[in-house]
Amino acid sequence: MLLSLVMRLLFPLLLVLPLALNAQTAAPVIVIEQTRKIDVAVESIGGAEGPAAAKVLTDDLNRSGVCRVVPADSAAFVLTGSITPAGLSGRAVPKAGGAAVVDKSFSGDSRRAAHLFADAVVEALTGLPGFASSKITFASASGARKSKVKEIYVSDIDGANARQLTQDKSLGYGPKFSPDGSKIVYSSDKSGYRDTYVIDLASKKRSCIAQFPGQNTGASFSPNGSTLALSLSKFGNPEICTLPASGGEPNRLTQTRGTDCSPSWSPDGTRIVYVSDERGSPGLYIIPASGGEAERLNTESSYTTEPDWSPDGKLIAYSISSGGGQIGVYDLASKKARIVSRGSGLESPSWTRNSRHLVASQNGHLVLLDTLTGETTKIPNNLSNNTEPNTSR
Repeated sequence: MLLSLVMRLLFPLLLVLPLALNAQTAAPVIVIEQTRKIDVAVESIGGAEGPAAAKVLTDDLNRSGVCRVVPADSAAFVLTGSITPAGLSGRAVPKAGGAAVVDKSFSGDSRRAAHLFADAVVEALTGLPGFASSKITFASASGARKSKVKEIYVSDIDGANARQLTQDKSLGYGPKFSPDGSKIVYSSDKSGYRDTYVIDLASKKRSCIAQFPGQNTGASFSPNGSTLALSLSKFGNPEICTLPASGGEPNRLTQTRGTDCSPSWSPDGTRIVYVSDERGSPGLYIIPASGGEAERLNTESSYTTEPDWSPDGKLIAYSISSGGGQIGVYDLASKKARIVSRGSGLESPSWTRNSRHLVASQNGHLVLLDTLTGETTKIPNNLSNNTEPNTSR
């Protein structure tokens, strides 16, 4: 018992020690055990909106999976700040002393600035990007005529500030952000056919990018934003194609007897993972973005759909229809697959920036899934029947 007490008291100091020894080089503290959390304290944030910003900051850090907000007397790092008309000025310092790991100002309203502060703290302590400032786009059938209408929405990643982007009064599908987060591509039946549109979030202007005969669906932006990969049935069976993000003639990548859909780009833009049922049940395949022979991935699941390539390029998340709805992850280096979710009703995974967490839908709600622990956290947005989430990077 005495040894346990000593280790509990020493653990925050052990976390701080590498930083104190490298204060001049501002070396980040790296958590050796991936599921180990760093204890941080959020002390008062000055200004009229300070308490609200402190609440947002606390929630962001607890949601990060790498930090745990605790009282100051048991914290390894202490966070302070103040809200001004220009934004939030924030600092994070080791409790044991030493140079600040974060000392900067964050612009935007109090919520936005608090999100950015949280991301800076997470990156300083772990070397990995935070995702508190990310957005989510998704389809929702909330409101009247739920079975016939699905509009496209966008919100903060914690569910706040949800707003409706479309008024199509028809079925909308598969919204996805552009790499810089300034645009959203999605498909809609508003014309009577399933076409692909791009919305510019700043101007709110919308362009029809793909309106070929048949279905035009499942589009996703390339990492540089210049190209879309999508599924087109203009050739007969739905095939994976690419075309300029501003529109143009498609370049056909696949030619199978089945249905090819749901493309997702590798972070370097050289490969595309997609779904095909050419061998019977839907499975995952990877094809060069320039075309060529496709490789089938052995996920050891009989019905896999909705792949999403992780930002670090190492993993592919996907939906598993068997077992009541699960989320799997395929490791490209080891060629091994594992189920990372608990419970049922999960689908449509989308990676956050840290390549650890996923946003997914579960029985009509949005959830944050930690792929290391299997824990899910509901993302409340006062909407129901939410599907196909996608996170900004």
